[in-house]
Amino acid sequence: MSRIRALVVDDEEHAREGVCALLRAQPGWQVIGECDSAVALRSALELTVPDVVFLDIRLPGGDGIGLARVLQMLVPRPLVVFTTAFETYALDAFEVQAIDYLLKPFDDRRFQAALRRVEQALPSRGGGPAPAPARFLERLVIRSIGRVQFVDVAQVEWLEASGNYVEVHAGGESFLHRERLRVLEAELDPAVFLRIHRSVIVNRGAVAELRPIAGGDHTVVLRGGRELRLSRTYRAALDALEGSDRVARLASRR
Repeated sequence: MSRIRALVVDDEEHAREGVCALLRAQPGWQVIGECDSAVALRSALELTVPDVVFLDIRLPGGDGIGLARVLQMLVPRPLVVFTTAFETYALDAFEVQAIDYLLKPFDDRRFQAALRRVEQALPSRGGGPAPAPARFLERLVIRSIGRVQFVDVAQVEWLEASGNYVEVHAGGESFLHRERLRVLEAELDPAVFLRIHRSVIVNRGAVAELRPIAGGDHTVVLRGGRELRLSRTYRAALDALEGSDRVARLASRR
């Protein structure tokens, strides 16, 4: 089985050495080169296309976001892991489909998590083409003071509007995401996420029960026990949930 070929791009020598050392200690990985500038990266790409590029944001002769857009045009398209001391570019990194965003200084555990993301995203270790961009949102970028977090959309159980924010509930945790619910809804897969109330969207797979209540509304019970109101205004959501074989339907059809 071929090893995953990585190219490390950073204008600071000690930063490149650190990433390279971590990669060389990892079974199944190979460092195929180092670059200290945008020009050096472009020259390296003329010789070979790596499976993944560990890319700094600020580089002599160009910026990492612009270079990531260049990488998107290559066939096969390399995956990108940003390594930077600047958290302000996280949203830009998400928009160019970076597989991860490592804030310096990062520890070995965080680096290992990025490697696992790369391994899962690659169709093989033979350097085959990376997956095509998804039609719907796959990860959320959650910004808070002093940190930037990535939340996999597949792990989201439900979302609730909170003014100009959305409360994201995933994996037993809650995150405050600066976005309006209607905007976020347009980016989610409608086959997975259903609006059950004007201020609530639920992951269909997280629903365990439906319970009828007065006035034609229903209570949606999630697998963790959380109860949410399903308004009769969103009858289509009720029909969708009742048609799912994942739901234990306790309510009879009206």
